Amino acid sequence: MLEENPLFREAWYITERELRHFVRRKIQVITSFIQPAVWLAFFGYAISSGIPGMGMGGFGLQGLTNVLQLYVYLLPISEAAKYVLSNMVSVSYIDFLATGIIAATVMVTAFMSGVSIIWDKRFGYLTKLLVAPIPRSSIMLGKMMASTIRSLIQALVVVILAVLLGARIYTGVVGVALSIPFMVIFALGLSGLSVALGIKLADHEVFFGIFQMILLPLFFVSPAIVPLESMPGWLQAAARGNPLTYAVDAIRKSLLGGDFGALGGSLAFAGVGGYLFYDLAVLSVIFVVMVLIGAFMFRRYVM
Repeated sequence: MLEENPLFREAWYITERELRHFVRRKIQVITSFIQPAVWLAFFGYAISSGIPGMGMGGFGLQGLTNVLQLYVYLLPISEAAKYVLSNMVSVSYIDFLATGIIAATVMVTAFMSGVSIIWDKRFGYLTKLLVAPIPRSSIMLGKMMASTIRSLIQALVVVILAVLLGARIYTGVVGVALSIPFMVIFALGLSGLSVALGIKLADHEVFFGIFQMILLPLFFVSPAIVPLESMPGWLQAAARGNPLTYAVDAIRKSLLGGDFGALGGSLAFAGVGGYLFYDLAVLSVIFVVMVLIGAFMFRRYVM
């Protein structure tokens, strides 16, 4: 049925073109996976081993996990055995950081969608699309869909890399599947805004300047690399107005679970439903606002 709709049919053709171009640029594909791996392998392990309280077991979950940790330390066993058992019932910094890097990967990849439309403008392809007998909204939709698919693929590859580097997914495959809708909503909203921004800018140098100006503060003023509770009060307030905060929280709770996450299985999801629904509501509002702003800017350019 979607194939019969000209909007979605033409949008999918544009999506296919964008994905083919991405696959052909093998260096870009490789580097897009190397950067998250570097963050996890070097930054994650450097921080977890270099700062007291951030090592394995340094980010113990609340509730039952803390009780289990206390019980472990009271057991009449060796310190090495206590260390191993404590690690099994707590979240390491690598586990914590991995979920933040996954969300950041989605953000960066989605926001890069504006670059392609700048190149399309420069080489005249956008002009050809605008004079073609296709719905003009399909241009923006196709770019958004391609960027979202790329974001999702890269995020799932980062999940695999994180596991290979020692991170744990307490909720298993179900948790990974649960995180996908949050990634999609977040990526669609950002890519829509990015495409609209790209169509308004004359060259990619300016775009990359804006890219750095927007995304770096979003990344560091979020719980991607440090817990929200450990931030100063004014920074917590700023983080609560950051879209990335809710994407990180949704992905983290989907992959690590709640207070009982370390126990795995169905217990891992105990108590996280309310948080996930709240994150979904906030991300949905952010998605609508970003797409509306993007559609307004895009429409003003093409009309």
